[in-house]
Amino acid sequence: KVKCTTGDVFAIPVSETEFIFGRVLFDVTKQYIKIVPEEEREFNYLGFFNKSVLVEMFLGVYTSVEDVDFEKKAVTGTFVFNDFLSKYEGVIVGKREVNPVEVSFPEVLSRYGMKIYLALGELYLSIPIDGDEYREIGVYASSGYGYYNLIVATLDFSGRDDLIKEDAKMDNYFRDSDLRSLPDVRKRIWKLAGEDMNKSYYELAKGKGVDLARLY
Repeated sequence: KVKCTTGDVFAIPVSETEFIFGRVLFDVTKQYIKIVPEEEREFNYLGFFNKSVLVEMFLGVYTSVEDVDFEKKAVTGTFVFNDFLSKYEGVIVGKREVNPVEVSFPEVLSRYGMKIYLALGELYLSIPIDGDEYREIGVYASSGYGYYNLIVATLDFSGRDDLIKEDAKMDNYFRDSDLRSLPDVRKRIWKLAGEDMNKSYYELAKGKGVDLARLY
């Protein structure tokens, strides 16, 4: 099994000669579960993502990693199991250091006790919505099902419909797993949380006493 960790650049074959590329931004087990005491881990969604890694995908389809433009992203950050490369004959092709200041996490809704929260990375931000609305919006922490979505989304955003199986394209690949794919809903939720949605995750978390850099 190919297991990837933070900084690994990986390639997934999409034709006889072509690949899509991505990079691991955060390894939940190594950087969080094994380091942060259990009582501090209770109040966020990272425990749910144990054995998962946060990955980004680069825009474009290439024959070699040398050609990849690492500044252009197709997908900015989504969770997959750390052995997901094995499923798609993926290989690790290099290493690129991750700058924690640039890391962003999926934004979802989460229930804890009777309250509902906007959850991202290590943060839980309380929001005044009820259970009906929570279910109606329906964006929750989930992992494991999204690999194929990740591949199709990258091909779609890269304009390579010729490599996508029939009926695999979607209007919204991360509709159920990331509020960032629902701009109007996201705007409302951030307003309810009383926070600036345009702040980077790093800046927001640091302002709340949680410095992501400590985990790198």
